[in-house]
Amino acid sequence: VASEVVDQVYKEYIGNAKNRAEVRDGLLDALGDPLFVLSSIEVARYHRDAGNPVYFYEFQHRPSSGEGVIPEFVKADHTDEIAFVFGKPFLAGDVSILLIYFISHFAGHATEEEENLSRTVMKYWTNFARNGNPNGEGLVHWPQYDLDEGYLEIDLTQKAAKKLREHRVDFWIQLIKKMRNEK
Repeated sequence: VASEVVDQVYKEYIGNAKNRAEVRDGLLDALGDPLFVLSSIEVARYHRDAGNPVYFYEFQHRPSSGEGVIPEFVKADHTDEIAFVFGKPFLAGDVSILLIYFISHFAGHATEEEENLSRTVMKYWTNFARNGNPNGEGLVHWPQYDLDEGYLEIDLTQKAAKKLREHRVDFWIQLIKKMRNEK
């Protein structure tokens, strides 16, 4: 059974790779999709199905502070948005020990576009904290995560989208069901 699972994951993520970079990217996606994407979507679906309002997003901006430190093939990393949520592009000097993480993410200066991104993200999070809905004047509409599975792609510009990595999510759900049935 384990070898069949490995074969299916290989075929889905790496089987059509034409070079080493595509193999690397496929392997990273094969690790990240079940750990981050699938688990996040399942949690969002559970809360949605329980009748709770859900706002789902994918942070897609690779911080400029990573240049020369993080390999070019790495896109936005898990937790990269936190520095933007708390306005790190605007902090200077020795702040709090609690902000060491954020400082490390912006050791250099943020670009003007990243300052604008931080303002936008802070508006969304503040609106959500204030009234349970991230939307507000001057912001791209963030759809509620309903049966259409709308979400917001957050980058230097924002864009509403639907069904994050639908094919890959379906792949993992079917694979997990198959593995459970074979036990």
